[in-house]
Amino acid sequence: MKKVISIILIFIIAISLNISISNISLAAENLTIKTDNETVQKDENFKIYINISNIQVASYTLNLYFDNDKLEYISGPENTNVVNNRIINVWYDQTGGENTRQNQDIAVFEFKAKETGVANFNLIGEFYDSNGNRISTSNTNENSSNISNSRLQINIVEQQENNIELNTITGEDNNSLLKIMRLDKEGLIPEFSPDIRDYYFIADLDTNNLEVTAIPEATNANVQISGNQDLKKGLNKILIEVTSKDNTSKSVYTINVTKTSDKEAANSNLETLAIENVMLEPIFDVNILNYKASVPNSTENLNVFAVPENINGKVEITGKDNLIEGDNLVKVRVTAPNGYSYKDYIVNVHRRTQEEDKIFEEEQNTNSEKLNDIINEKGLEFLSNEQEIPNEEENKNDQTNNYRTIFIVLGLIVVVGVEIFVIKKKKRNNLSKK
Repeated sequence: MKKVISIILIFIIAISLNISISNISLAAENLTIKTDNETVQKDENFKIYINISNIQVASYTLNLYFDNDKLEYISGPENTNVVNNRIINVWYDQTGGENTRQNQDIAVFEFKAKETGVANFNLIGEFYDSNGNRISTSNTNENSSNISNSRLQINIVEQQENNIELNTITGEDNNSLLKIMRLDKEGLIPEFSPDIRDYYFIADLDTNNLEVTAIPEATNANVQISGNQDLKKGLNKILIEVTSKDNTSKSVYTINVTKTSDKEAANSNLETLAIENVMLEPIFDVNILNYKASVPNSTENLNVFAVPENINGKVEITGKDNLIEGDNLVKVRVTAPNGYSYKDYIVNVHRRTQEEDKIFEEEQNTNSEKLNDIINEKGLEFLSNEQEIPNEEENKNDQTNNYRTIFIVLGLIVVVGVEIFVIKKKKRNNLSKK
C-alpha cells in the first residue's frame, strides 16, 4: 500500500510543479504513436494509439503535444487533463505491481480535424517500474531521467465530393504506392503519377516549410514524410516513404527542392530532347520527365540529342550504349548553372528481340495495307464526286434554257396581244366618227 501511495505522490508532485521534461530519446521501439490512417478529411474524427514495447511499466506520465490550430481534442482515457495544446495522462497499477503493462496500447486519444494541412504530434513519456524507480536504458546515464519521445504527422485534406472515400483500394496489404501527392504551393514538376518517384520544385528564400499531402492507394499503408521543415538555402530533399501493411513493400518518393533567389541559375530544364531515328512517347515537353521508346533488335547504341534551356547548364547522358534486349533506362541529367540543382529526364528504351521485330513488321505491314485501303477508298469517292459535278452543271444549263424559252414565248404573246388590242381600238374610233 505504501508503494501505491508513494507512486501517486510522485505523479501529483510532478503535475503540480509542471515539470519541464527534456528530450532524451529512448530506443524508438519503446514508445510509438500509431494511427489507422495518416491522411484524414477535414471535420473527420480519428484516433491515435500510444504503444509501449520491450519495457514493463507499473506507472507512467504521458505528455502529448498536438497542433490545436488544426486539431480538436475529443476524448482520451481516464486521468487525462488538457491544457491548450498539451494533454497529460497519468496511470499507475493499483495492485502495486501485479498488473504491469508491456507490449500493448496504453492509451487511445480521439481528435477531430479542424483545418487542412499537416498536423504534428509530439509525445513524451516518463515511466516507472513496480518499485517506483524510473526505468533506465542503456543510452542514458544513471542520473538522467528516463524520457521517451515519439512523433507523428497527420495530413488533413478537404472533404471529397459526394463523400467519396479517400482510398478506394483497401485490401492490398503489399501496396506501397501513393494515390495523391501535392504541395501547398504551385510548381511541382512533373505532374504526379504513382509510378514516378522523383520530383522537382523551386522555392524562394521566404519559404521555410512546405506542407505535403500524401495519400496512399491502400488505407492500411504507412506514410512517413521528412525534410519538409526548416528548408535551407540550396538543395533540399523531401522524402515520402510509403510502407505496405505487411512490410513487404516500400516506395520512396523524393521531392528535390531548390531554395534560391536566382531561379535562372537554378534552371535545369531541357529545351530539346531527341533520339536519332527513334520516336519518343509522348512527344517531348519540358515539364514531362518520363518517356518510352522502341528500337529494332539491331540497335545497340543510341545517338541522343539534348540541349539545356540555359546555355550554361551541363548535360550528362548515361545508358545510351550497349543496349540489352528488353528495357533499358537512358538518363539525361541536366545540372543547372548554380552547380547543385538538377533534373533527370528518363527514357525507357525497349530493344526488341528478333521475334518481336517480326511481329512489329507484320503489324506495320497490316497497318500499311489498311491505310492504303482507306486512301484508295477515299480516292474513289473523290473521283466519283468530281464526275457528278459536270452533270449538275448541265442540268442547271438545261433549266436556264427552258426558262429563257418560256420567257420569250410569254413576251411574244404579250406583244401580239397589245397589237391586237390597239388595232381593235382604232376600228372602234373610226366607226364612232362615221
